[in-house]
Amino acid sequence: QFWNSTETWFTNNPDFTPCFEQTALVWTPCAFYWFFVAFDFYYLKASLDKNIPWNKLNVSKALVNLGLLVITALDLIMALIKKGDGKELPLYDLDVWGPIIKFATFLLIFLFIPLNRKYGVQTTGCQFLFWFLLVILSIPRCRTEVRLDTERQKILSSEQPSEQDFSWEEYQFASFFIFFTFSCIMLILNCFADGLPRQTKYQRGENEIPELSASFLSRITYQWFDKMALKGYRNPLEEKDLWDLRPQDSCSEVMPIFAHHWNQNVR
Repeated sequence: QFWNSTETWFTNNPDFTPCFEQTALVWTPCAFYWFFVAFDFYYLKASLDKNIPWNKLNVSKALVNLGLLVITALDLIMALIKKGDGKELPLYDLDVWGPIIKFATFLLIFLFIPLNRKYGVQTTGCQFLFWFLLVILSIPRCRTEVRLDTERQKILSSEQPSEQDFSWEEYQFASFFIFFTFSCIMLILNCFADGLPRQTKYQRGENEIPELSASFLSRITYQWFDKMALKGYRNPLEEKDLWDLRPQDSCSEVMPIFAHHWNQNVR
């Protein structure tokens, strides 16, 4: 059952249905990323930098993402083994399509890790927002799994032993929390920008503006500007305290574009 108002609204212990938690709350972030993945392809094409070296950050992303691919594939295999074809538990479409959709999304993100490194993309907002949505929307299922596990433990520890097989439920509990842990790690890793590229169109100096190497989270919160704001709060700023302009904003880059459009309009 996808939605149950009695279970969600008209109760003292509200909860979403398992179907809702494993479809809407998981497929929404996946749909978001597939819808906006064109921006990631655009960043690859528009990047002026190349060749970010392998480092702890992008290697960690690759390994954790690989772990998510493995656990998602294992979910599908276990569902096919434990359910359907005469088994006590029925095999639902969700048991098949859920892991497939997640696997395809994780695989796409996994492919972007070496591509971003090759084309010098240090951070991507689409992936950060995907992991953020995935973690936030997975929290309700955390509560559900803990509640169900508590109920199972009460049944198993009761004086009257139950003959019910909880192996599938216990696997789902362990699998989900591994998945949730890896998703949280990916969110944390995407809070940071990758290393500096080896090949750049513009020469990068020691006094370059931190925005160039800031992560998506740092840019939307202006955290990269905190150092300058703190320095200005403590002492009056001088010219030597200021960062260099972004190369794209320098006169050598802006003036040819301005002159081109100016000449077209004055003719």
